[in-house]
Amino acid sequence: MTPTWMKSGIINPQDHQQLERRVPTCNSLKMIRLSVVTLVSLVLGACASPNSHLHQLTFKHFSPVILQVADIQITSLVQNGTQAPNVGHRFPLSPEHGLIKWAQHRLRPGGTQGTARFTIIQAEATEKKLNKDEKLTGLFKQQASEQYNTIVKARLEIFDNRGFRSAQVTASATWQQNIREDASLLDRRRIWLELVEKLIGRFNSEMDRSIQRFMPAYVL
Repeated sequence: MTPTWMKSGIINPQDHQQLERRVPTCNSLKMIRLSVVTLVSLVLGACASPNSHLHQLTFKHFSPVILQVADIQITSLVQNGTQAPNVGHRFPLSPEHGLIKWAQHRLRPGGTQGTARFTIIQAEATEKKLNKDEKLTGLFKQQASEQYNTIVKARLEIFDNRGFRSAQVTASATWQQNIREDASLLDRRRIWLELVEKLIGRFNSEMDRSIQRFMPAYVL
């Protein structure tokens, strides 16, 4: 049925209300746009990486170790599984990948011949459930529920052009950290990352001392 205002060219109050209901207003269009933007933001937030809120671990602030070799190789002998008590695969950065990052950031070739080989021998992170205080006093305090034990060990070797080993040093480090039962997943991931950072920091100090003591002739 044709509205009265289309026949006569005059809009009466009733027809005007019907027209308003049919035509979207600026406010309604704005609300639709806001709803779409909110929905997209929520979807993008849900798809964001779980590591997006964590700082990137780096060892570039340490001075590089420039070796008298033409090439540097990084290898790993680690074969940790994903079954308990192993938990390194759940960390934002596992101890093994922490060592790989350390070698990539610190070791530099500065010679014209020879090879340096950095071999990861051990890199583990295990979880141990802690016994909680079930007494009345324990019910009124947040307690540590898990203990995380980490260990790394690596070897640095120098080989000449014939493949004979000229020098080698080995370093290892351990770190232990407890986590409270009320820690959120984000808190746990942050603590795990800080744990690996402290672990590799301790390894860095041990390896530096070993290089200075047993391999000074191969450092520029």
